[in-house]
Amino acid sequence: MFAAHGEWRILIVDSIVFIQPFGAFNREGVLEFQYDVTNQVMAVPAGTLHRVVTDLRFFELSTADSQSVVQEYFEGVKQRGYERIDYIGANALSRQLLEGLWSGTQMQVVFHDSLEAFLAHCPECQEQLPWLAGND
Repeated sequence: MFAAHGEWRILIVDSIVFIQPFGAFNREGVLEFQYDVTNQVMAVPAGTLHRVVTDLRFFELSTADSQSVVQEYFEGVKQRGYERIDYIGANALSRQLLEGLWSGTQMQVVFHDSLEAFLAHCPECQEQLPWLAGND
């Protein structure tokens, strides 16, 4: 069944924000997601967060009506001063779109084909495996 609003989970550990979107997102879903992320990030002292890990293994798509809101979300992320963003499981189309969104920024953007590849490259995140695997 197509659920247009999408679902997500957010975990903040030390200086890292972990995000898992699930399903498909329309404009309203992206706005709700953006509101939730902003509220959770703003609850953390400024300058504390330096990295975002986004697990796209269960993300399906964002609809055409959400594109302007997605662009606004990425502009906000750029303003927060993160140093690095990791993407897990981005398909070829998502990767191309994300590379375009981050081009011209100082953000270090790293793509990992799988959860296993991410953990091999980022062993400091091993403790979050149960959350990333949905076994929290």
